[in-house]
Amino acid sequence: MIKKIISTIIIILVLVGVFYLLSKPPQNSQDYENPDLVFYWGDGCPHCDNVEAWIKENDTDKKLKINSREVYKNRNNQTELYNLANQYCPEIIENGNIGVPTGFDPVNQKCIQGDTPIIEFLSGKLTK
Repeated sequence: MIKKIISTIIIILVLVGVFYLLSKPPQNSQDYENPDLVFYWGDGCPHCDNVEAWIKENDTDKKLKINSREVYKNRNNQTELYNLANQYCPEIIENGNIGVPTGFDPVNQKCIQGDTPIIEFLSGKLTK
C-alpha cells in the first residue's frame, strides 16, 4: 500500500514538472541587450512573413541585432508590445492601430509599423 502511494506521488510530481516545463515560453536565442530593432510579429501574419523573408534573404540577422517577439501565442510579448506602445507611441493605441508587424527602434525610441517601413528602416541600418 505504501509503495502505491509513493509511486503515485512520484508520478504526480513528474507530470507537474513536465507540465511546468512545457508551459514556459521558449527562450529567444537571439535576444540582445542593445538591439538595433525589436521586431514584434505574429505566427501566420503575411506582412510579418515579408519582413522575415527579407531579413533572411539579406542576412540582416547576421549584421544587425534583432530581437524577435511573437505576439499571437505569447501573452508576455503581447503585454510587452502594449506597454512599449503605450509609453513611446500611444497614438497607435489611441487610433486602434496596434498590431503586427511592429518594430521598435530603441535608439530613437519610436515604433515602426508595417512590413515596408520596417524593411526600409533595416535597409537604412545596413547602409550605415
